[in-house]
Amino acid sequence: MKNIFTKYTYIFSFLILAGLTGCEDMLDVDLSVNELSSETVYVSDQTADAAVNGIYQSMVTSFYYNNLHHVLGQTSDELIPQNGIATVYSSNEIEEIDGTIGSMWSELYKTIYNANNVVEGVSKSKTLNPVKSKQWIAEAKFLRAYCYFYLTNIWGDVPLVLTTNIDVSALLPKSSQEAVYEQIILDLTDASKDLPTDYTKYKEQQRIRATKWAAEALLARVNLYLGKWTDATTHATAVLNETGTYKIITGLSESNSPFISDNEESILQIPYYNVNYTYEGAFVFTTAGRSLLRKGNALFETGDDRKTKWTIDIKDRNGAFLGIAPYKYKVNFGSSFSERSTVLRLAELYLIRAEARVKSNDITGAQEDINVIRNRALLSNTTLTDPNQLLDLIALERQREFFAENGHRWMDLKRTGKLDETLSVLSDKIWKTTDRLYPIPEEAIRSNPFLKQNSGY
Repeated sequence: MKNIFTKYTYIFSFLILAGLTGCEDMLDVDLSVNELSSETVYVSDQTADAAVNGIYQSMVTSFYYNNLHHVLGQTSDELIPQNGIATVYSSNEIEEIDGTIGSMWSELYKTIYNANNVVEGVSKSKTLNPVKSKQWIAEAKFLRAYCYFYLTNIWGDVPLVLTTNIDVSALLPKSSQEAVYEQIILDLTDASKDLPTDYTKYKEQQRIRATKWAAEALLARVNLYLGKWTDATTHATAVLNETGTYKIITGLSESNSPFISDNEESILQIPYYNVNYTYEGAFVFTTAGRSLLRKGNALFETGDDRKTKWTIDIKDRNGAFLGIAPYKYKVNFGSSFSERSTVLRLAELYLIRAEARVKSNDITGAQEDINVIRNRALLSNTTLTDPNQLLDLIALERQREFFAENGHRWMDLKRTGKLDETLSVLSDKIWKTTDRLYPIPEEAIRSNPFLKQNSGY
């Protein structure tokens, strides 16, 4: 067992260093990988900043730009394979040996490890700029909270790793979802206090590093999930009030969308270096239509601009119509404009606040927020006043706005308690209530005797 821990230590150390050496624009120092030890990284402001960039770079992996959209989309009622052949995800027959699920788990924990490394290294350093140190720790805590949000929403109770000490973390049992959420809120609250309030505080001056408003946006989402309507409204409003920085994109087009680099709707995007395309646009949601929207055209009202601008008709080789596929990301190779994987965007805050306002009996305020999203899609204002009808409309607008995006539909069905009633009636799914949680990867179970498998696997 000790050999396994040592192996993991080497792997994680390499990830930190790979993050450092991969950020050439951030790190203009002539150090070899062997020289970039923890002791040297957290002595210089320049190398410490590069270590933080390394956390973001650890997010340029399949979980964040592919599986988060694609796998979660299939396990919900959102996406179906274009070829009509069910996958283990679309039929909800995932096994604990599934390699994709294993990589999703490990990629999230690798990012958490990198974040923990920054928190520990910066906290211990006596030579770093104290103001920047607070910012770097805040960034690491935000990214750690972001990862734990997905871990607990995909797997439920999970190990809460807050250290780089492998001898400690390798044998951690699961923590309850309540404990995980407590840590998420603690990290995001701390981050909100010390993160910059605008992107100009970063030398990149791009929307690729977390600001206070990214932390507030994620706090709004977390509090919505926890049913804390007043807190969800407060945090969402804090972001929506930043009108000098954030605006809803209107007049949707190929080069004017929430997925364009540094657009006014984006709150946080994953950085890509030396390329102007996204992996979503180049490999995942392409004109080939890897997956189709299960509900097809029926998902959208007549005239919905999201259907026009964010989907593509897919036909077979004989020209027969098969369905519509997600086509939000459009940049493949050699485009004159660039896109980035978008982690947080302003539209979500309007729909979060709308839902929280309905729950708080602020019907007029909820209508106003819903209409911002509907009007952008070239749809008319809602006239609904019944709270239940408004909640149904918000759920539908979330489905239309965030289809094939960051797992929103899967998690919305879970948090609202509608997974069973929605998925059990679909003929291509072999649905069990326990399928609401993915299996803990077999490799993780084998490595840690205190880690218990989720029910149903």
